[in-house]
Amino acid sequence: MTETPLRDDIELEAKPLVIAGKRLEILCVKDLEPFIADLEQSEGDGVEGFPFWVKIWEASIVLTDRLLHMDLEKNQNILELGAGMGITGLFLGTFGYRVTVSDNNPDALALIRRNAAHNSIDNLRVAQLDWHHPEIRETFDTICGSELIYKKSDAKPVIEILLQKLAADGTVYLAHDISRMSMMHFLIEAEPHFDISHKGMSFSGGGKKKKIVIHTLKRKT
Repeated sequence: MTETPLRDDIELEAKPLVIAGKRLEILCVKDLEPFIADLEQSEGDGVEGFPFWVKIWEASIVLTDRLLHMDLEKNQNILELGAGMGITGLFLGTFGYRVTVSDNNPDALALIRRNAAHNSIDNLRVAQLDWHHPEIRETFDTICGSELIYKKSDAKPVIEILLQKLAADGTVYLAHDISRMSMMHFLIEAEPHFDISHKGMSFSGGGKKKKIVIHTLKRKT
């Protein structure tokens, strides 16, 4: 698949981000005006058209920190699903893990590649993944994602991806803000297929405190 470069009208600025004692310089979108203009011209609903990938979500920071303190085996195959800015994949990559970072937005993928190059992370695979038509063939020992479910219709395709791409003894880690009520529908739909456990964690930053929940999913035996 041909790699699409980042749009010319997207201006970036570098921001430091430290997780698990490691500092990366993350190139972030400086001006959201082009995206606001796109939304105003779009005929779709706000959720469908919103560029979720332009923000570093608190849940991605909490998930990344959690995974990096779990001492995951370095030789396993990891997939970040709906990566957005790819924070989890970038940090896992810089710690030496073999990660495929996926999203369906070409600009998001282009920015992840820019950030990987900017931070000299050369063991990261960036792949386009449409939940409705997944083209990645292999399975993964660990699948992770942050703030994936924003509407009920997202639940079924995400569950299908997990069933198709998770290795038989693999584990899924999904993080979200506790206020994200659409995630409850996903958990209800996923329960027949997975054993699910939950861990609440706090995030403090920028003068605010949020409660983040990490769900751990294992295939039912």
